[in-house]
Amino acid sequence: MKRSVHIEKKKRITLAAICVALAAVCISAFPLPQRAYADNPVAGTINDGPVRVRNAPVNGEQVGLLYPGTVVSVIGEATGTDGYVWYQIQAPYNGVTITGYTRSDYITLQTAQPPAESGGSGVPGVVANTSLGVYVRSGAGTSYSALTKVYQGQPVTVLGQAQGGGLNWYQVTLSVGGTAYQGYICADYVAVDGEVPGGGSSGAVTPVPDEAYLASLLAAGFPESYCNSLLALHQKYPEWQFVPVQTGLDWNTVIANESVTGRNLIEASANDARKSTDPASYNWAANTWYGFDGPGWVGASSQYIAYCMDPRNFLNENYIFQFETLEYAPYQTADGVRNILSNTFMAGNYTDTDGSVRGYADTFAEIGTNLGVSPYHLAARCKQEQGVKGTSPLISGTYAGYEGYYNYFNVRAYTTSSASAAQNGLAYAKQQGWNSIYRAIAGGSAVVADNYVKKGQNTIYFEKFNVVYTNSLYNHQYMTNVQAAMSEGSNMGKAHLDRNQAFVFRIPVYTGMPESPVSFADTGNPNNWLSSLTVNGYSLTPGFSGTTTAYSVVVPESTASVSVAATAVAGTSKITGTGNYSLNYGNNTINVTCIAQSGASKNYTITVARQQPTGSGNTIAVADGASITSVYPVGAYVTGISPGSSADSVLSGIVPQNCTVSILTAGGEQNTGTVGTGNLLTVTAGGAVAKQVEVVIYGDINGDGRISNADIVLMQKHILGIQTQSGASLAALDINRDGSVTNRDLVLLQKHVLGISTISQQ
Repeated sequence: MKRSVHIEKKKRITLAAICVALAAVCISAFPLPQRAYADNPVAGTINDGPVRVRNAPVNGEQVGLLYPGTVVSVIGEATGTDGYVWYQIQAPYNGVTITGYTRSDYITLQTAQPPAESGGSGVPGVVANTSLGVYVRSGAGTSYSALTKVYQGQPVTVLGQAQGGGLNWYQVTLSVGGTAYQGYICADYVAVDGEVPGGGSSGAVTPVPDEAYLASLLAAGFPESYCNSLLALHQKYPEWQFVPVQTGLDWNTVIANESVTGRNLIEASANDARKSTDPASYNWAANTWYGFDGPGWVGASSQYIAYCMDPRNFLNENYIFQFETLEYAPYQTADGVRNILSNTFMAGNYTDTDGSVRGYADTFAEIGTNLGVSPYHLAARCKQEQGVKGTSPLISGTYAGYEGYYNYFNVRAYTTSSASAAQNGLAYAKQQGWNSIYRAIAGGSAVVADNYVKKGQNTIYFEKFNVVYTNSLYNHQYMTNVQAAMSEGSNMGKAHLDRNQAFVFRIPVYTGMPESPVSFADTGNPNNWLSSLTVNGYSLTPGFSGTTTAYSVVVPESTASVSVAATAVAGTSKITGTGNYSLNYGNNTINVTCIAQSGASKNYTITVARQQPTGSGNTIAVADGASITSVYPVGAYVTGISPGSSADSVLSGIVPQNCTVSILTAGGEQNTGTVGTGNLLTVTAGGAVAKQVEVVIYGDINGDGRISNADIVLMQKHILGIQTQSGASLAALDINRDGSVTNRDLVLLQKHVLGISTISQQ
């Protein structure tokens, strides 16, 4: 369980004896004199926290804030006025090495034998040039006991050098499996990033090979899919430090929680693909999104949230600064703040309510330094909240009822049923006494510092997506704008005029992540609903609703055709399948499809049942006691079938008596699709074929059940004697039924294909 950074103050003094005893146990395992011992530092690891590093025990001024897992060098100790043992340590912090005091019970000392000699605060290195691994020994030589074994890619901190057994050895500190060690590794197996302190036979700079650096990233806990991007950044900016933050959270669980309605928003003017289509966020029937915090912000889509949350999409020099640590560091200057605020309303000075003239950049720099929080972050956050022009009533100082009050960070500025965002935000400002611009910036900055940065949400990413503050996962999030982290991160990057500094980036890692970074495309509006669907002169059953996709209509036998019309909910959608349809007796299936701008489609089906003629139809005996009654003429051929008719619709016009009826293809296979010329109407009685008649659809010469340019070509070839037809195909050529095939039939066929007139099948 993480403790507060104030925990050393809150512990009951009655625990002092216990902590001193624990410290004594550590000291007995690794003797530490009650004095300074900078010439013989001891490796340790922060075991809880975050904890403060002070310039003096107990009540000294804070000089840093360290998190669990940080490796430190213990260079001395003292007993504080609170009864605790305090270790004097040196540790890396925001690109610099700090020296200060931390209470001993927050540091786990490694229990190896102390080295004979050492030096300095150390330089980074990595185990290299070995495929089988190498031992970390308690002294500089192979005769010393092995403390642990490490493998290529293992990060180490090199403290100094020593000679032993004719070899050069590096004195190192490292952490393996959560346990800290200090010992010696043969220098042949360590590549270092700087000059090794302490003299010895080597002091040259050895660059870390790319392969070794990649291995070190993997050893540190980065998934393989992160590493190539981090390597590219390391090659350009070798001083940058990348720290994996193992959230322990499942990726799909995280996205599901962050996709809860209202938790992540996007501007209403954004591409529609970025917006949520969850029914709680979107009205499909009206193609409208519900507003959150006013009409200008709507719910973000789950896929876009996943894109914005996947760290691998932002491991480049433009966007990585959303992962930059938000604690104050010396490289953060007023000039850098000015660079962030350039071309905004905060680019210059402001006149405050007391008449004093101050610079915005100087204000942020001063406040950030005092709070121990990056002034770059504070300035970028204000820029994100107030925009370039700064026209919000929250910072005008003139809002009716709240004159003279300001809220630069939009703290608690959200819309409720009883008040606007401006009213709620300014009511809070008045309650806090933010009656000047300076006080508003200072007060808002303190909210960011105390409620977020100091709770472990110490990057812009973690402020936006709370996956680290376990007391309120997913809820304790400063901003709802799903793009805020990438946007503010970009602004932060622009502030750094000199990027060749030792920036620290804390990058989240999740379990169960997809193998590749989540991709996203602005595909446009996803609405594929119809707002209306009609069959001229008839009512649909059931009544139309955009959510219902199957309908039926019954028409009398006299209705030979119907007209189908439809409109889409979204103006960006397209519709196919509308128009005029010829009807066969029985069931006719009509498909209407609505295709969204995004490409998503929704199919609506209408089954039009044309009633059979009462008392009509030819009854044909096919065997003893077996017959069929057909609405289609059955003679030498079966005719009267409309082009495009399905086998099911044709069979619905034939009533069998003591027999079965089927439609076979010309090859004798069951036809379940479109009926065409040359198909076989087959009647089976008593287990045998009793009657079989070919189908003729006038104009359908190639037998595909439709009339097209392909049929025109076949007719022309027949008339010219190039390729003659026979049987059912020849009968289909005689469109005017005069007993011969001439140019008159060709003209009728061409007019049908052009839509000028229709070939009658009756």
